[in-house]
Amino acid sequence: MPVKDKTDDIESASPNLLVPQKKSSPLGPIIAVVILVPALVFAVMDFLVIPRLKSMSGSGGAPAAQASSARGGVKAPGEFTSEFGTTVVNLAGTGSSRYLRTNFVIASTDPKIADIVKENESALRDAAISVLSSQSLGALDNANGREVVRQGLIARFNRLLGAEVVDQIYFSEFVVQ
Repeated sequence: MPVKDKTDDIESASPNLLVPQKKSSPLGPIIAVVILVPALVFAVMDFLVIPRLKSMSGSGGAPAAQASSARGGVKAPGEFTSEFGTTVVNLAGTGSSRYLRTNFVIASTDPKIADIVKENESALRDAAISVLSSQSLGALDNANGREVVRQGLIARFNRLLGAEVVDQIYFSEFVVQ
């Protein structure tokens, strides 16, 4: 009786083991990601982020005008503004190797805000330098780092001016280098 070889048993039991399997191409998922991710980002920005930013800033024309007239002519917070200018400071804890450059507008309900800023410019600039230079790179990298700086500036300015004059600060430039 002839001796059976073990390879004969394997071939007869499962013929697919010896036939190379066809590998699926990784291009399908890559193409799907390349097409779907930009579409998803566009949809999120267009339908969620931009409308939320518009509602937070009060832009939209008619609703803001209706709200102002509904209050009987009372000025909206931050309706009057004063350009503060550019401020450049070294960041705390960086050994003077990193800096923060800001440019912002001070907003108030006080129609004399431009005069108030001009009269107190040196003290306000010193206060801004103190607040900005006390920030660390790690604090600014945080998701709400800019908001912390904004609230710090508003609090310091109002304390310096002796009244709740500054309602909001709008950054037109915020660069960490």
